[in-house]
Amino acid sequence: MGETEPFEALLQRVATRCDWDLEKSEVGISLAEGRRQVVGFQPFEFEGRSRVRLFTTIGDASHIDPLRLASGLRINFKLPHGALAVRGDDLVLVDTLSAEADDAQIEAAFRYLAETGDHFERTMFGTDEH
Repeated sequence: MGETEPFEALLQRVATRCDWDLEKSEVGISLAEGRRQVVGFQPFEFEGRSRVRLFTTIGDASHIDPLRLASGLRINFKLPHGALAVRGDDLVLVDTLSAEADDAQIEAAFRYLAETGDHFERTMFGTDEH
């Protein structure tokens, strides 16, 4: 079995091909209508396997009433990937990838989080801040 390419190198290749802005731990993705969404990433280990947590901020969770946060749990059930979560004071959309994902899986995961996170940001907060 050959050695796998580091996740950061794979992400760099995908970001270059897709014309995304790659920073130290986040990727800026341009969307339709001049909108933009930032997807962060954090490598971690789970059960001896390298993983990468992906997340995009939707808005300030403290501005959402508890009933609306509970509805987020219902939305989670309908999502094909990832889940809504609270990270610090932020409502985020989060997903996890194997650090050994291929280019297509990386691109699909980042695009999905950017597009879906932007949709929630627009519909729930009416902004384009993240």
